[in-house]
Amino acid sequence: MSLNTWMICGLALYVCFVIYVGFLGAKKIKGLSDFAVAGESMGPIPLGLAFAASFFSAATFMGYVGFCYAWGSTGMWIFLAIFCASTLGFILLAKGVRNSNVELKSISMADWLAKRYNSDVLRGLCSIVFIIQIFYIAGQFSAGGSLLSGMIDGLDYTTAIIGVTIITVLYVTVGGLFADVYTSIGQMCLMIFAGVFVFVSGLMLFKGGLTEVSDILAAQNPYFVTVTNPGALHMYSYATIFGVMFIEFAFAGQPQLLNKIMALKNPKDMSKMIWTWIFASFCCLLVMFGGLYMRAINPSLKVADNAVIEYVKLFHPIISTILSVAIVAALMSTACGLILVITTCISNDLFLKTLVKHGIINMEEEKAERFAYGLTKILPAIIGAISLYLVFNPPPFMGVMVWIGISGVSAATLAPLIFALFLPKIANSKAAIIGAIVGEGVYFYLYLIAHIERSVMAAGAWGVLVSFVVMFVLGNLWKSDLPEAQTQK
Repeated sequence: MSLNTWMICGLALYVCFVIYVGFLGAKKIKGLSDFAVAGESMGPIPLGLAFAASFFSAATFMGYVGFCYAWGSTGMWIFLAIFCASTLGFILLAKGVRNSNVELKSISMADWLAKRYNSDVLRGLCSIVFIIQIFYIAGQFSAGGSLLSGMIDGLDYTTAIIGVTIITVLYVTVGGLFADVYTSIGQMCLMIFAGVFVFVSGLMLFKGGLTEVSDILAAQNPYFVTVTNPGALHMYSYATIFGVMFIEFAFAGQPQLLNKIMALKNPKDMSKMIWTWIFASFCCLLVMFGGLYMRAINPSLKVADNAVIEYVKLFHPIISTILSVAIVAALMSTACGLILVITTCISNDLFLKTLVKHGIINMEEEKAERFAYGLTKILPAIIGAISLYLVFNPPPFMGVMVWIGISGVSAATLAPLIFALFLPKIANSKAAIIGAIVGEGVYFYLYLIAHIERSVMAAGAWGVLVSFVVMFVLGNLWKSDLPEAQTQK
């Protein structure tokens, strides 16, 4: 059979799988808590795989591979940033968030922060900030469109992104976090295979292994094998490399990841979840070597993000299909988790616990809860439609687009999260609100308004750092405003 036929069959089987699992998850959903955090009933290994599946999106399997193709081995800093800094962030944040949630019973990151700081203003602020993750979702759909239109003859980009969006919206709407976690197990198995295969296959293609690849890259451009690369968007200086490391640490506190932690049935199983993540993350990150291999094979690709598409075409159609479906799985699992987070933030945190609670919208409690749950069936389609609109014309680097959302959330929320967990004696609600606003403002000004910082990852890191400083100063200044119980923690 031809590659086209294998691709169509492989995608059909995968679509049947995710829809079937979505309907299985639907049987377990009775309300908002089940939709958002699966009723805190999941085991450590499934959640560890789901955490990794949400973490490793098309940004990894296409965007970061594209970075390595465009800028050489300098792009591999992201490998170290994720495997080291993000893992450290996961270890530091996960246990504290889950242990505290035994008492707080939160179903989202905004809800958790609001309860820790006793501030509905912070809940509403975080809910609004999280909507910027639509850029992250849009990047996933763009990657799906580029991949499928590049692999299947006759399928255009627009049709492909519409198809990916419809399937993703359908199974997250029907199955909530149950569907997200269950499909992520199968998706992560595919992603692990893809990462390991890409790495090992390159060692077979080049007789001299990585040494030969490095020699070829150095001949093309000496900066392809140096620590920094002046032509790179994110690794052009030691300062920006620090920014990449820091913002990847912050990424571990993203809301679509923390809701997996909140779903863990037994907090004592956190170490098993972390070890599952460590194994899965290392295997997935190996796919980044595909960008270096493809650069050595063909340095004239017009679109760097297509490097992995061209690389998988070098192999038997069955292997190419498995690798392609693995990338589709990566982008859909992440998009699913993000849609779930934004839906929960709007329906629960913004509508139910901010607008209704404070009488801005006058509605009886029982009716409001039914309406909020009804929103979970409508909002995914709206979020999907907006995301589609953003990428009808594919961006130059989809990895940059997804980081517009990630950096935006981190700049506002990481400092309040860290202070709540590790510096409770100065974790003042007013300081958290002002720190979040200032951090977000710095990020927007540096990257989106004044264009002072060309790296979206570094701009997010500077926003986080400023937010930390503001919270530290104001937290100490207003320490007397804290409740006595909190100052004694």
